[in-house]
Amino acid sequence: MNQRFQNAEIRRVSEQYAENELYRAVSTIGQQLESETEFGLCSEECFMEALGLLSEIADKGEEYLSEIDNYWLHKFNEYRRFDRHLKEEEIRKAVGIVFAFVILALDSSRHPFYRYTLTRRLTQIVASHQFKDWTSTFDRIFSVPLSDGWFDSFIDEESEDCEGRLPLPKVLNTDRAQTYFRNAIDKGYMKLENGQFSWIGIGGKGTNSQLAYFCGRVFEYRHSTTCNIGTEFPEEELNALFGVKRLYSLLTQVHNAQKTQKWRRSIDEMFE
Repeated sequence: MNQRFQNAEIRRVSEQYAENELYRAVSTIGQQLESETEFGLCSEECFMEALGLLSEIADKGEEYLSEIDNYWLHKFNEYRRFDRHLKEEEIRKAVGIVFAFVILALDSSRHPFYRYTLTRRLTQIVASHQFKDWTSTFDRIFSVPLSDGWFDSFIDEESEDCEGRLPLPKVLNTDRAQTYFRNAIDKGYMKLENGQFSWIGIGGKGTNSQLAYFCGRVFEYRHSTTCNIGTEFPEEELNALFGVKRLYSLLTQVHNAQKTQKWRRSIDEMFE
């Protein structure tokens, strides 16, 4: 069985969202659903995927209705690239499960558009790409209801929390990180899509090394021949946030290189 989320990512999500009602709902039957698929969609990844779509819906409202087909196709292609040996039905099931939890959340809304119009459209898309026994899978997911008005509260929280702030985990969520992560996104060096951060890069080789150096500047890493003499570098949280490995090792390699990398100047300019 495949699994894209690593242990650090699973732990981060489980700790950060332990009190989130939707996360608890996903966790209730997530392991059972994961055991029934070859894709390996763990509870934490499923929750983050659903949360990303819900955030977009909360942000765009009724305008998002025209974008749902594109979201399905985007997710299907993303999952297929992850493992091209899987049958298409398995990939449809993974996307369908994410959609089911989104529908579960929307069904808690008191707003007719979310509760009826949007949930009906989402269900129609799943039905048009149906996988074996999809209705029984949906029934099991819907057997774990959310509190009445949960999605409406989620929208209110998004409005309060997302006034220009990026969805960073608690350990990384500093004003300095908010400022420079946003700067990197504006410059096209970084991307935030469906709740997932990724480093696009400045060009040339060593994309992950660029990310490591950038994060070192953000969290005020200062290199010496013996160790970091600045603030503690939050490697584990950053690895999980960007879906990479060994950022601290890459960071030290950047500083220990005999010749300064050309791309470092572009990153340094962001902090001047």
